[in-house]
Formats: sequence, C-alpha cells, structure tokens
Amino acid sequence: MDMAVGYRERYDSFGEADDLQEAISMGERAIATTAVGHAEFQVLLTNLGNSFLRRFERTGDLNDLDIAIQNQQRAVQVTPDAHPDFPAIFSNLGNSFLRRFERTGDLDDVSNAIQYQQCAVQLTPDGHADLPAMLNNLGGSFLRRFERTGDLDDVSNAIQNQKRAVQLIPDGHTHLAAMLDNLGSSFLSRFKCTGDLEDISNAIQNQRRAIQLTPEGHPLLPAMFNNLGHSFLRRFERTGDLSDVADAIQNQQRAVQVTPHEHANLPVWLINLGNSYLGRFERTGDLDDVSNAIQNEQRAIQLIPDGHPLLPALLNNLGNSFLRRFKSTGDLDNVSNAIQNQQRAVQLTPDGHAELPALLNNLGSSFSRRFERTGDLVDVSNAIQNQQRAVQLTSDGHANLPVWLNNLGNSYLSRFEWTGDLDDVSNAVDNQQRAVQLTPDGHVNLPARLTNLRLNVSSLRTDWRPRRCVSCNPKSTACRPTHPRRTCPFASHTQPSRTLVFPSLRTDWRPGRSC
Repeated sequence: MDMAVGYRERYDSFGEADDLQEAISMGERAIATTAVGHAEFQVLLTNLGNSFLRRFERTGDLNDLDIAIQNQQRAVQVTPDAHPDFPAIFSNLGNSFLRRFERTGDLDDVSNAIQYQQCAVQLTPDGHADLPAMLNNLGGSFLRRFERTGDLDDVSNAIQNQKRAVQLIPDGHTHLAAMLDNLGSSFLSRFKCTGDLEDISNAIQNQRRAIQLTPEGHPLLPAMFNNLGHSFLRRFERTGDLSDVADAIQNQQRAVQVTPHEHANLPVWLINLGNSYLGRFERTGDLDDVSNAIQNEQRAIQLIPDGHPLLPALLNNLGNSFLRRFKSTGDLDNVSNAIQNQQRAVQLTPDGHAELPALLNNLGSSFSRRFERTGDLVDVSNAIQNQQRAVQLTSDGHANLPVWLNNLGNSYLSRFEWTGDLDDVSNAVDNQQRAVQLTPDGHVNLPARLTNLRLNVSSLRTDWRPRRCVSCNPKSTACRPTHPRRTCPFASHTQPSRTLVFPSLRTDWRPGRSC
C-alpha cells in the first residue's frame, strides 16, 4: 500500500494522470487481498478513498466522489472504538463530503463534513501532531458553509479554528504555509461580507507570509500567488488604490508563469488574472486591460476539455468581460459575444448545480444591457425570464437571493419604462421589496436597494409615459424621453464574475502510522 500512497503523492506534485490511476489500481488490489479484520484494513479503505477523491478533482466525475465517500464510510464502520486512527479517518471522510457539497450545493453534505471534522478534533489530544491539520480542515468546512449561507458565525468559526491551527503548528512545518494561506482566505471571505479593512489586511498579511515560507518550485506556490492576488484585487475594489490592483496582476501573472502548461489549475489562474485586468479596466477605462482580460479568459477556455466542470464558469466570466467592453465601446458584437458565451455556460450546467442561478442572473443582465442599447423588447423579456429562473432556483436564506431579486426588479422596471405596463412596475416593487427585506442591516448594498425600491414605488404614483413613441420603430434608439431614467446610478447590482479561487489548500491527512 506504501506504493499506492507514493503514486498518489507523486500525482499531487506533478499532476500526471497515470500516477493517479496506478494509485487506485494498487489500492483496490490491496483491499481485495486483505482480510476485513486486518489491523490495516481501515487505512487501506481511507487511502483508496483519497485517491478516488483526487480523480474526482481532476475529472469532475461525481461517481468517483461517491466511491471515495463509500470507502471512507466503510473505514469508519470497520474501525474499533477508541482506535488511534479514528480522528484521521473522520477528517478524511469530512473532506470528501465537503468536496461533494462544493459540487452539488447540498447543505447536508457540508453539515456532515463539519460533524465528522468536529469529531476528529474532539478525539485528537492536545499536543498531537495531527491536531493543526484537523483544525485547518474544520475551518475550511465552516468557510464553505458561510459562502453558501452568508452566516457570519460560520466564517468566524472558520477563522477561530484556522488561527488555532496556525498557533499550534511549529515553525518550519511543511504545512504552515498552506494553513496561513487558508486563514488568509477566511479573513478575505469575512471582508467581502462586512467590508472591514482590518480583515482584508489580515488576509494579505497571512498570504504574504505563506509565500515567504514556500520555496521556489513548490507545487502549492502558484495557488498562493493566485490567492494573494485575489486579496489585493478585493482591497482595490474597496479602496480604489491602483497599487493594489497592480499587485494583484503581478502576483497572478507569477502564478501563471510558474505553472506548467498542462497543469489542471492553469485555466483557473488565467481566469483570475483576467478578472484583475477587468477590475483595473473598470477603474481606468484602459481598453488594453479589458482586451488582456478577454485574451487570458479565451486562453483558459482553450485549455479546458469539453465536459470539464469548470467550463461553464469560465464561459460565464468571458461573457462578463465582453459585456464590460460593450459598456465602454457600445459595439454590439461584444454584447452578442457575452450572451453567446453565457448561454453556452447555462446550457452546459446541469439542473440542480449550485452555480446555475448565478449563471442565469448574469445571462439576464447581458440581455438587459443589450435591450438598453437597442430597445428590442425580446431582449428584456429574455432578461426577465432568466432572472426569474435564477430566483426560483435559489433557496430562501441564500446570500445571493437579494442580488437576484434586485436585478429582476430592475429588468421589470426597464420594460415598464418602454411599455408603460403597470404590471411590470408592480413586479419591480414586489421583487425589490423582498430584496430589501432579505438584506441584513448594515449590508453595503442596502442603501442602493432602498433607493431602487423608493424610485419604483414613486413610479406607481406618477403619471408615467412609456419611453417609446408610437411612431418609433420598436428597435430604434433614436426616440429618447426627455426625463431622466428613474433609477439611481448603482441600481443594477449585477453579481460579479464568479472568480474561481482555490482558497483552501487542504491536505488529506493519513492516519498516524505510515500506510
């Protein structure tokens, strides 16, 4: 079995699919030739599960992940109570449930992950060498649940566990850098929700230290450069300091440069680099930046095989960049390219996928933008249709539901301004009222949503004329009303590109003795 683990570890370092297949084959043979009551049997099951988990991460095949969980659950069942391997087995099973949650969005999976990882921590004595790893993994699961629900208690629990992991791990430990990077990612996630600059500064501080502790050529270094760049980008978005977005681009370029051409994560680094160029473009208006964004995103898509689980998100981000260039140039080819890529993203995303509502929302926003340019009512109807579906597929309590509702309300208002149909403005008010009700006090977007609601309510009380004269061609943009449009400048809070970051560089922790 040592050979199977060795092949998997070599795969982790170099990404060669043949090594991973060999790890699985050897692991299956070892289980087939080992008695159930053998002292090492649960170790064999756990490690085989870890190898299937790796293959899932490479191919996106949920069957591999289900097999990983089945093997690791069986390991739990055959392990005697109070066995010293129990904490590691619980932790690895929790990691696999977490991965399935990340793919399906099923909250039961992340709750199972947290439950098993809490058991792992509770069963691990103070001073045990594996305790920092258990705390790190538990923190990662709390972070993922926070990203799904927006519950600040979860991200605070993530930070608490990951801080403790960093405090307990000795200086010079090979995993200290990865744990620092994870802690930085949790601070970043809390910053996104609260806007507290202390959190983003803590994120950058921990991620910088992680890079300083990581030698050149280390397989995790590209991900660390990528993550630090992402934090600089988020601080730039909060403060507008151009030096931060320049640092973001510099670190993400480094991530691309030190990643082998065939590595599975290279498309992710390219798409994130594109997002930073896009962020600088939106601040400076420099068309070279949005062109660089599109170039990097197109390269990422070329590197992704058909059927890859990341492809819809990459197409979505490319569509967002074309949309941004359209807003700057007015070139209809750009918004048409945006719609084409985002439609393909939606078509490739299975029903029930956790990201489908975000993709539908963004597609609706692109249709809405084209409608504003051409006046074609088909486009605004398509916008409403996609945004309605995004709302319908999003569960109550989801952190993004107010965003989808607000955008749907804006689209109804846009159609009302052209047709004068009071049903549309009533629908706008209904959706934006719900958006306001679901937005927590103190949220950064609450003022804009309240302004939208107030303006839409005033539209119901005003003698409002359609934007289009009866003599105009329905698609003409020549006939414009003399009154200003009744939305505030920040009315359309479109969900930003779904940046694909790997903030948790989690490691599978084998049981205490070598296996």
